[in-house]
Amino acid sequence: MHVTTIDRFRPESGELLTWSVDSSDATPQRSRIPLSFNQGIHLAGAGEHSTWLAAAFRVEGPIDRHALGLAYHALIVRHGTLHSSFVKCGDTIVREEFDPLALRLAATPGVRVTSDVALQQVLWAALDAACHPFGFPAYLLGAIDRPDSSTILCGFDHSHVDAYSMSIIVDDVHRLYHGFRRSPELFAAEELPMIGSYVDYCAAEAETTEISSSDSRLLSWLHFFDQHDGHPPTFPLDLGVREGGTAPQGADVRPLLGPSETEEFADFCRRNGGSVYAGVLSAMAQAVNRLGGGPQLSLLFPMHTRRTEPWRNAVGWFTTNAPIRVDGTDDLCTGLQRTGPELRRAVRLGDVPIARVIAALGGFTPIRNDIFMVSYVDYRNLPGADLHDEIDAHHISNVTTADDAQFWISRTGRGLAVRSRFPDTAVGRATVGEFLEEVRTILRTAVPTARRVAVVTPLDGGDGPLRAPSAGASRR
Repeated sequence: MHVTTIDRFRPESGELLTWSVDSSDATPQRSRIPLSFNQGIHLAGAGEHSTWLAAAFRVEGPIDRHALGLAYHALIVRHGTLHSSFVKCGDTIVREEFDPLALRLAATPGVRVTSDVALQQVLWAALDAACHPFGFPAYLLGAIDRPDSSTILCGFDHSHVDAYSMSIIVDDVHRLYHGFRRSPELFAAEELPMIGSYVDYCAAEAETTEISSSDSRLLSWLHFFDQHDGHPPTFPLDLGVREGGTAPQGADVRPLLGPSETEEFADFCRRNGGSVYAGVLSAMAQAVNRLGGGPQLSLLFPMHTRRTEPWRNAVGWFTTNAPIRVDGTDDLCTGLQRTGPELRRAVRLGDVPIARVIAALGGFTPIRNDIFMVSYVDYRNLPGADLHDEIDAHHISNVTTADDAQFWISRTGRGLAVRSRFPDTAVGRATVGEFLEEVRTILRTAVPTARRVAVVTPLDGGDGPLRAPSAGASRR
């Protein structure tokens, strides 16, 4: 999976196709199911810029428009959140649900674009217009049609999807499209794995068992915030934006380690009691310390909540957050040996609903609009991963505005990479660039150490002790 941003996504020119969703025969029903915590925060802060995630992959030959229309309709029927929407009712936001079988899809007239640059701009504008947080639908269903090789592409407002969802959508649409293309009359979408609905998950989330005020996990959360004056921590290096200010978003996408280097780094992390994610966090803390940001890196990290079978292949925003403090020691081995256990303890804090934490704090107002965070996704473990390279699968995010730094670490068969968003100021660009280069240097320095240790130490199994902080998506 290529994890990138729309300003770096440059598909070959062709005819841009889109499908409209006609809901005139599907009267929306007001739902009693409340918004999830993530949806509530996202929709309350929805502004002029659309926060969306998109998925794209390649297919051979021109687009079979009938088959792709059937595939998109089946995708909507399959995932509950895609036949729901949000509307404002006075000072509140409510969910509405549509009967998916009453929805009709129709291909709209295509737009032929002869320039790659122009196509990128047309596509960007189309995604911004279609993937709005309110109303129905909140997504763009499309494709780029070409004679020899085409691109299927769809984007969704963040309220309905997370990073994990992008891989599920690629897998679902790929299988649905080719199934309907082979046999439009006989193929049954029910051949895909059974799933639950994210709307049902939201109902279950609302009924989560109350956490006692004396629960040690809640107390750990409160202690974390006490150490940061009741606010979420911010990125500790100067980004050139004053408190309360904002800037256009800068974006950076770069590799950190190649395939063999990543395998060796994973061995290095296992031998020191941690996962690859723990190793990256340790390297980031060390880089911050070297650059004058202090000896400890504090942050929130997203972790997915697809822990039981109904949700494993379901599209939705299945993420929560947990807090961690990482020591920025000069020795990566020592740092990792501390971070591994600390990360495992932090994962347990993710079982405490964030709404419960905020209530216990008496509410809080973040210093910045963005929350400084570091996400980790091992795309090799997600649905359809075995085909990602073959079909040139992409996870694409929008570029909007920013006032803090956020980092998405991705592991694929091509190795380890990072996508970043930050304020696009002269100071912000220089700071993030220097920080990422320092992180990459630290990681690559650890690889020769792993080689030396491997000569005398037998390999352990698995990919480290941490599984939960995977496929998180926070804001953008």
